Amino acid sequence: MNKLRVSFMVAAVLLVAGVSSCASDAPKLADHASNQQVKQAETASSNDSYATIPSDEIQHAVTEVEFIWDAKDPYYGYNRAPVVARVHIDSIDGGRAFSPISDQYVFPQTIGKMTVREVYKGDIKPGDQLNYSRLGGTVTFDEYWNSLNQQQRDKRLHLNNGQRPTAKKYIQKKVLDDVDIEVGKEYVVFLSPQSSKDGKLHEYFMDGFQFGLREAKGSGAETSVLNNETKEWESLGSLVKLP
Repeated sequence: MNKLRVSFMVAAVLLVAGVSSCASDAPKLADHASNQQVKQAETASSNDSYATIPSDEIQHAVTEVEFIWDAKDPYYGYNRAPVVARVHIDSIDGGRAFSPISDQYVFPQTIGKMTVREVYKGDIKPGDQLNYSRLGGTVTFDEYWNSLNQQQRDKRLHLNNGQRPTAKKYIQKKVLDDVDIEVGKEYVVFLSPQSSKDGKLHEYFMDGFQFGLREAKGSGAETSVLNNETKEWESLGSLVKLP
């Protein structure tokens, strides 16, 4: 068992006039590109509930875990995940420490919506907008405290002279060296479908920590995926089985 280290804008310009025309249009194109980038950033921020939380009100805490990942098998994650797809992250709707899917307290999770771009495995379809959840998230300290069992609370009380630690309003809990999900980006993800006991709620859990959430760029078979450990871009075929 290996210890997990818990971890376009493309502008095309058609030249149809002389040098003077290009020179006069260039500032307008630059301004347009800049405005588009600003709009994209504003849209992403408005769809990210975490962006509204002041950074100085967040306490950061990491947890080390043991995670099985067979480095000798390049398709280990692909083989074990029931669904593998490229998705666009539409929103981060917040964090939770209580899951309505399992109807119990959980290690803080991040939840939101994603739109499917390409499907490599499973029964979802391109264009589907799905709910997702992922281990690691930001919640209020009160939510986090309520999620702890008595033994966990007693340990923290002992370390804080019998007082409940409330230095900051929020706490971000994540696995050591894991990456944060970002609104507006596309990722190749390993997914597990989940439903509540009454069948009314459905979502897809992103599995594999940083191994199961790989930023993607390009398109089709030319897609590249980011290795979250080496920070190098690799071919899509190194991660998923292509036809």
